[in-house]
Amino acid sequence: MDRQYTSKHTILEEKLGYSFSDTSYLLLALTHSTYAYEHRKQNVVSNQRLEFLGDAILDFIIGEEIYKRRIRWNEGELSKTRALVVCEKTLAKVAESLEVGELLFLGKGEESTGGRAKISTLADTMESLFAAIYLDGGFDAAKGVILSCLSPYVEQAVSGNLIFDYKSKLLEKAQTKNDPHELSFQVVEENGPVHDRTFVVAVILDGNEIVRAEGRSKKEAEQEASRLTLEKWNG
Repeated sequence: MDRQYTSKHTILEEKLGYSFSDTSYLLLALTHSTYAYEHRKQNVVSNQRLEFLGDAILDFIIGEEIYKRRIRWNEGELSKTRALVVCEKTLAKVAESLEVGELLFLGKGEESTGGRAKISTLADTMESLFAAIYLDGGFDAAKGVILSCLSPYVEQAVSGNLIFDYKSKLLEKAQTKNDPHELSFQVVEENGPVHDRTFVVAVILDGNEIVRAEGRSKKEAEQEASRLTLEKWNG
């Protein structure tokens, strides 16, 4: 993919609710390190510096928002909640909703190994985009976009409903003193080549299989299976 501004980038701007005055910031934010390396002779640089800046901006804006919403919380509670909102999985979900992955400038190797869907890459790109907006339009512009993208997650977090470690939550629920249950996870399938393998994990509760879920790693499959089990259990 050539690094040129197209109508697809306009659509992303519409979704973000922000139009760049200098579109080079937007293109830079979408440039992965692998693409920059492959085009280093053309002096192409990656979004890594933007990612650094975006991380700091994001921490401040979300920290301020949680601080204002929960005036009685101590530092530990504030920090824990902010970490949930600005974590990789939350940012990756935002990126997926914006279809950012389709617009990334990736190296050929990264492209071939599913780089457009990698959680870490998507999260890093969102931080870069926030920084690009800050540099292009200033702090208020960046704050507006960040809160627009993340306010639903802030609300879930301050209400105690933003959970990403579903396995720990499920184990905690199964091990309650008043109503204990026997819980285990079992890998029932492994598919694909070594470099692109997927795993299917089943949740066994009191000897019965409850759900199955697939993931690119055993951990990811266990988390998804745990999430589905909690939904059934609470449903």
